[in-house]
Amino acid sequence: MRHTKILLTMVTLLACTLAAHTAAAQCMLANPSFEVAGSAGAVFAGWNQFGPVGFSTSAMHGFRSARVTGPNAGGFDVAAYWQSLNCTPGRRWTASVNVLHSTASPLMGQSQAILNIEWRDAGGSLISYESHTAANAATPRVGPLLQRRIGRHGQAT
Repeated sequence: MRHTKILLTMVTLLACTLAAHTAAAQCMLANPSFEVAGSAGAVFAGWNQFGPVGFSTSAMHGFRSARVTGPNAGGFDVAAYWQSLNCTPGRRWTASVNVLHSTASPLMGQSQAILNIEWRDAGGSLISYESHTAANAATPRVGPLLQRRIGRHGQAT
């Protein structure tokens, strides 16, 4: 069993939809199911990344999924995949993430898998953010894998 003290982050809209109030919802992400491989060090096309990341063949859709791990060095560390999407005031959005939590390598101690939504201005400066825990060490595990989906709905202001 691994002990990790890392914040596992699926940053900024892993599986989301952004839709104008009167328009039908559609996914605005590039490569939302992580099927298209990246290049020049990127694991997936269309996704930014940092920290210890990779891919897994345990996937809800398709054949690949994002894997976020930690260095297991005992300190606070963050790893993530993320995308930046433009949004205007009044635009409605939904963001969600599916987490597969293995009983063979569970989250331990302070480790968490989170969905983080960040609001930034045109210059890239952070205005505000929301963090939603998808799984942590206390999350029950059922069978070999736990699938947990969290979602968040809102409106840009």
